Amino acid sequence: MRKITNNNSIEENYNFLEDIIDSHISELLKDRIKNQQKILEICHLGKFLIFFNGDLNISQISEKPDFILNDGKIKIGLEHQIIVDFKPKEREGFFKNIFDRAEELLKADNTLPNFLANCYIKPYVNFKINQKEELIETVRVIIKEYVLNNNLPDNPIIDRITHTPHSQKSVSSNLGAWWRKDISAKIVEKAVGKKEKKLVNYRKTGILEQWLLLVIGSTGESSYDMNKDFEMELKTNFNRVYILEDFYNNLYQLK
Repeated sequence: MRKITNNNSIEENYNFLEDIIDSHISELLKDRIKNQQKILEICHLGKFLIFFNGDLNISQISEKPDFILNDGKIKIGLEHQIIVDFKPKEREGFFKNIFDRAEELLKADNTLPNFLANCYIKPYVNFKINQKEELIETVRVIIKEYVLNNNLPDNPIIDRITHTPHSQKSVSSNLGAWWRKDISAKIVEKAVGKKEKKLVNYRKTGILEQWLLLVIGSTGESSYDMNKDFEMELKTNFNRVYILEDFYNNLYQLK
C-alpha cells in the first residue's frame, strides 16, 4: 500500500475541487434530494482527482463504469464504491431522508430567515417506515418554532438544536457519538470482488484501463477508518485500486 501525498493548502484544494466538479453538478443541484447519490459520487471523484494535480480530467459521467477519465493520452474507466457498515447505514439514511425533506419544506417557507440548524436526535429512538411522513412534518414544525422563537417544543425525535445565520435555509441531523471502526482486508476484498464481476463488460466498450476507487471514512457510525498499519496483498484485474479516506482527505493506492 502506498499513501499519496497532497501538499496543497486547504484553500488551493477547495479551488481545485470547484474547478473539477462545478460544471458537472450544477444541473444535479436543481433537485438535490433526487440526485444526492450522484452528487456525492462526483464530490468523491473531485477529491480523488485533486491528488493528480490536473493530470487527470473527467471526460464523461457514465454508469458503466461510473466515470470516464482522460490523462491526455488514453481514456480510463473509473468505478466508484463506498464501503460502509450497512446496519447503522440504514438508520442513518432513514433520519437523513426525514431531515432532508423537512429542509425542502422549510426552504419554501418565506416567513423564515436563512439559517443553519444542527439537530441532535434523541439517543436510541426508533421509528417505523410508515411514520416517516408524520416525522417530516414534526421536524418542520419544531425547527420553524425554534428558529422564530428560540423554543424547542416537546417532541419524540429532536433532543436539542443549535442554529446560526447562514446563506440559505439548511438543516443537518446529528445522531451523536459512535465507536469508530478500522477497515479490514476482508472487507476490502469483498468490495473489490463485487465490482470485479463488471470488468469484462466495461472493457468491451474499448476502454481497457479500468480503475476502482473505494471510499471510506465519512461521518457516522456506518463509516470505516484506515489503520496506519493496514497492509494487504490485493489480487484483482483492475489496473489500479485506490482507497479515499474521505473525512481526513487521505488517498492510498492498493494496486
